[in-house]
Amino acid sequence: MYYTGTKEQCDAYNTIVTEGENYQSSTNQWATVKEHPNGNDFAILKNSKYESELNELQQLPDDWNPETGE
Repeated sequence: MYYTGTKEQCDAYNTIVTEGENYQSSTNQWATVKEHPNGNDFAILKNSKYESELNELQQLPDDWNPETGE
């Protein structure tokens, strides 16, 4: 599952999860924010322990990875 929103929203969610899980050393953040090829949309992997008001998707549509179709 993913959350989608602005870069700022996804970064803020990443910070909440990272701080909540107290990641340190080699794991220093929850996930990497993924940018859509259109440059306007962003997504981050959902952590089941942390809910958000962001849009939720089961999976990212194919247009998020047009080169590979994934």
